[in-house]
Amino acid sequence: MSNVITFVARAGINPALDAASTARTTASVVADLLSTVEEIRDISERVLPLPYDACEVERTLQALLDAISTIEHATAVLTRHGERTPF
Repeated sequence: MSNVITFVARAGINPALDAASTARTTASVVADLLSTVEEIRDISERVLPLPYDACEVERTLQALLDAISTIEHATAVLTRHGERTPF
């Protein structure tokens, strides 16, 4: 797995051009991120009773919690830490 994404320059994009469209897209992304957090929490509950070594279960749960923290950070960035409400 790779966690590196190559970004292409976005020349000519004017964010003020269509503020309503940007707000709708941002709201959609935030909603998808929140839904993903809920899915990860559900998965975490299913990991706990697995019959693996406690250390493996703990590492798996920690990785899932780290993923939730990262998604929450992405949501905070998109909403400017709650200053911008896209919905």
